Amino acid sequence: MGPLWGKQFVIFFYELLFVVVAIVAVVIGEVWSRLAAFLFLGAWFLVIVLGYASFGARLATSEGMSDDDRRWLTDARDGIRHLRLLFGLATLAALVWRLIAG
Repeated sequence: MGPLWGKQFVIFFYELLFVVVAIVAVVIGEVWSRLAAFLFLGAWFLVIVLGYASFGARLATSEGMSDDDRRWLTDARDGIRHLRLLFGLATLAALVWRLIAG
């Protein structure tokens, strides 16, 4: 799959996705509602958790999968693991922001 689809690219994509979603959540919280920002981040967190479980399940049943595909799925799962942590912390921070700032 070439160097473009290596582990560094996958993780960079996930970090970029997080930054964009976090900025959108802050804008939602400031312009519209902090509760909506919390729900927005919570929804993304749930999607990420489901994605992580999906990659894990696919890797658990990896019979007949090529080494390149297995490596790509492993890298993607590791990136999603990192993203899951970021979104979990962001959702918690949004909740605290909602409770403290009103």
